[in-house]
Amino acid sequence: MWFLKNKKSFCEKCPLVGMVLKRGLIMVVDSHVHIVPKKIRENRHKYVTEKEKEVFPIYKDPKAKMVGAEELINTMDEEGVDKAVIFGFPWSSKELYQLNNDYVLEVAEKYRDRFIPFCCLDVESKEALKEIERCLKEGAMGVGELAFYSSDFDSRKRAILSEVADLVRERSLPILIHTNEEVGHNYSGKSPMTLRNLYLLIKENQNVKWILAHLGGGLPFFCSLKKEVKEVMRNCWFDTAAMPFLYHPFVYNIFFLIMDKEKLLFGTDYPLLPPKRYYKEFEKAKLDEKVKKAVLGENFIKLLGQK
Repeated sequence: MWFLKNKKSFCEKCPLVGMVLKRGLIMVVDSHVHIVPKKIRENRHKYVTEKEKEVFPIYKDPKAKMVGAEELINTMDEEGVDKAVIFGFPWSSKELYQLNNDYVLEVAEKYRDRFIPFCCLDVESKEALKEIERCLKEGAMGVGELAFYSSDFDSRKRAILSEVADLVRERSLPILIHTNEEVGHNYSGKSPMTLRNLYLLIKENQNVKWILAHLGGGLPFFCSLKKEVKEVMRNCWFDTAAMPFLYHPFVYNIFFLIMDKEKLLFGTDYPLLPPKRYYKEFEKAKLDEKVKKAVLGENFIKLLGQK
């Protein structure tokens, strides 16, 4: 339904997109993009304060880039992206998460053929569930990126996320959550989460579609163990957001030895990284053309359409 034939305007200089264009058919969906309204971008010193416990540690640095819808579309046009899944940040303040969610819904309506809106906020805020319900009624197609940058998925956090899961389950919409690897270098936004508690969250909510950002912190590799793990994670997908910073390109090859190709979603975490960085990584990994095509867009389209 969204596929466009013989597209000549999108990034023909890009090797990956060029190869698919030769087949006359392409759909590229970036499933992980943050945008922020102008009011916040131009006054971040006013809004990005220590009260925003999940946002401040990352975006207190003025070099941490924030973008709006128009800049995003320009990048999409330059780099061959047809659609982007857009959301804000996990603001704790009701004023800010409503402002950002309203902006996401507004531009998604304005650019219907380019954006897919998700609802994002700090799920520990008092009116989080009401806000999620509101956004879903107004057209949000999923929830996320939900994040606990300063804590693990302990029993209390899992209980909160289970309430969110109850809201989206009947709608068959996905929840995108921030995850990260437990080992390696530290960086802004790396939470002290454990894979054990992440696994428990999934196990307690197996009938919900989960998108685990940043390759699920390495959790999918445990599907090579007992059959239970792969069965518990049957409704999990994993995105590529920030992977050029975190993994060697051959990790894709390892992933596909363990998981089905339908389980990996192209996501950039833009404006952290542009799409072209990922195209290069895919080329280095020497992935099969059908696999690239699936990851670039087909997998997300199927995920969103599944009941």
